[in-house]
Amino acid sequence: MINTRTCILIATSLLCAAPATAQQSNSVGLPNRGGRAPDGPVTPGRPLATNAPTAPDQKPAFDGQVRAPAVFTRTPISVEVKTENLDHPWGLAFLGDGKLLVSEKPGAMRIVDMATGKPVAGVSGVPTVVYGGDAGLLDVVADPAFARNRTIYFTYVEPRGEHDSGVVVAKARLQPPKGGNQAPMYRLEDVTVLLRVDPAVAQHAHYGSRLVFDRAGFLFVSLGERFFLPTRAEAQSTYSWLGKVLRIDTEGKPAPGNPFDRDQDAENHTRAEIWSYGHRNPQGLAINPVDGELWDAEHGPDGGDEVNHVGRGANFGWPLVAYGTNYDRTPINGGRTQMPDTVQPRYVWEAAVGPGGMTFYAGDLIPEWRNNLFVAAMTGQHLARLVIEGDKVVGEERLLQDQHQRIRHVAQGPDGALWVIKDAADGRLLRLFPR
Repeated sequence: MINTRTCILIATSLLCAAPATAQQSNSVGLPNRGGRAPDGPVTPGRPLATNAPTAPDQKPAFDGQVRAPAVFTRTPISVEVKTENLDHPWGLAFLGDGKLLVSEKPGAMRIVDMATGKPVAGVSGVPTVVYGGDAGLLDVVADPAFARNRTIYFTYVEPRGEHDSGVVVAKARLQPPKGGNQAPMYRLEDVTVLLRVDPAVAQHAHYGSRLVFDRAGFLFVSLGERFFLPTRAEAQSTYSWLGKVLRIDTEGKPAPGNPFDRDQDAENHTRAEIWSYGHRNPQGLAINPVDGELWDAEHGPDGGDEVNHVGRGANFGWPLVAYGTNYDRTPINGGRTQMPDTVQPRYVWEAAVGPGGMTFYAGDLIPEWRNNLFVAAMTGQHLARLVIEGDKVVGEERLLQDQHQRIRHVAQGPDGALWVIKDAADGRLLRLFPR
């Protein structure tokens, strides 16, 4: 049953729902010292209260890389519970006809009416997925020309052999229900695999798997390094897709202008799809509306979660450099955080917040949010608002913290509001708009 409620967000407090228990561990069940962000007083201009850093001896590379000054939203914000009882929702795709497509991690897609919040149909033809840990049906986006071609792009984890699994990037045409007396059901037709990411491995961790289109109509794909050695080291290898951001066309081919598109030879096996490398587990991608540049958010190890300005051919250093520590509290590569020819993150959370999806706000409903970056925080149990000037974070706010739930993804809808999903077996879809 749908229970649509509207709540009021005043500064950083949401006057609304009862708290729910959330996980305090990383994707493979190891303890994480980040946890829910503290409920501390907010003093504009001073950093927000945080959990203890996991590597207190590490120093930021520049002023403002950690603990930006607190800001708060002055516009009174309403928070409407549009839909409940979603099963671990992961991705959102706005279809442009008043409908919203939600991917659910166990392997289902659901069509939601944006006006009422009511799920109006399921989707048939979704491929079989591996579900557990980080694995499942992951992101989904609509083609920029969806109204004409009805094409969606999505990622999922498929079984390979008896124990192994790997990420697939696919596309399909989403067809509306046919007439009849049965329950309405959309369907996927002409499901086409664009990329099948190798190698397949046994553990269900670090798939990355966010999708976003750039202004030229090419598709960025984020991919994790699958957590354990030896695949972790492949984040530094340009012959592997693991630990990378790829840029491809809508047929799965390397996009023109990629940094390694001229390096194809039998000796080095460089992958021309690669846009950037040295990533750990990037689960957020967004295009900056000011300049069209790509940004990402990715999980650090124990602490050291990052926001990156993802330039062409950039190496972000993992696992040679990192903020935070291994989960057994040992330093990573001697505790190094800087190395020549690697790019520093633009922002670091010293205690883990578990960043998920993200979006830049480019709407007109809330002018003070324009060009701000919003990042879902799963472990931190809030929606982070980052004020950016140039490529520097100059302010931070925590929204939805009173919900006490894992925030999986945030996207701006065609109505100019922010739409947020919560990762739970009874997950919610929220809409944030001015009161």
